[in-house]
Amino acid sequence: MSDLAKLSCKYGLICGAGTEPLTIAKILSNRDISVFIIKLYGEADADYSEFEHIDLKIGQLEKMSKYLADAGCTEIILSGKIRNLSLFKVNPDFSALKILAQHIKLGDNFLLESVSKFFEEKGFIVVPQDKIRPRECLPAGYVLGPIPEGRIADDIQIGISYMAQSSQFDIGQAVIVQSGRFIAIEATEGTDAMIKRASGMINPDNSPAIFIKMAKLYQSLEHDLPVFGLDTIKMLQASNIKIACLHAENCKLSVGLNDIESAAMQAGISLYAVDYEG
Repeated sequence: MSDLAKLSCKYGLICGAGTEPLTIAKILSNRDISVFIIKLYGEADADYSEFEHIDLKIGQLEKMSKYLADAGCTEIILSGKIRNLSLFKVNPDFSALKILAQHIKLGDNFLLESVSKFFEEKGFIVVPQDKIRPRECLPAGYVLGPIPEGRIADDIQIGISYMAQSSQFDIGQAVIVQSGRFIAIEATEGTDAMIKRASGMINPDNSPAIFIKMAKLYQSLEHDLPVFGLDTIKMLQASNIKIACLHAENCKLSVGLNDIESAAMQAGISLYAVDYEG
């Protein structure tokens, strides 16, 4: 970025939970780009004290827009986990209520796309976070471990088929399958909490339990990316799940592939890239 572009550009960063938003803020700051932080009340949990920031509730879209404009922001980034996207519990303003009125499609991807559209209509450029911090993913055909066959291959296909069918409901990005049975389906609790919930239901005498995480069919991948990282590997290990399948070229890795491979091998977890048919 040129010095002139830096001077005319200020990023507003709307932050949910986790360290990813803080990492992005520091990357921008290190590039001499000004950053204004909106911490989502009850969600953002990183330390943003070194940045200009304010706390707002998720439903306060109009206030967010005003603060971003007053701060001189031209670009904004939506980053971080949201544990509860139900805006009914967070004092929604009129703009948020208009989004909620479309209740038939009230899933994570729809909400994030609608919020992104709201800010674009206010004149902001909404920038996908991966344009600031590109992350690796498993390439098509990637295999770390024995080639899946028999019951394992069948269970992987069951999980993929379910994810394809459930995509229309926009309800989650992960599932655990064992011996032809669904052990757990991700809901609003998030991936790691789903794995923890499933741990007591896995039968050690059956074929291995399989964790599958995929983007939904036709999902916008700009703001609602499935992510897989070291914490999830630890949770899989603690729950005795030895196989993880990730959507090829679509499920982002929170750290580099080399670090993911090392952690998976140390935990005794086989790792595979999968995709929808066709």
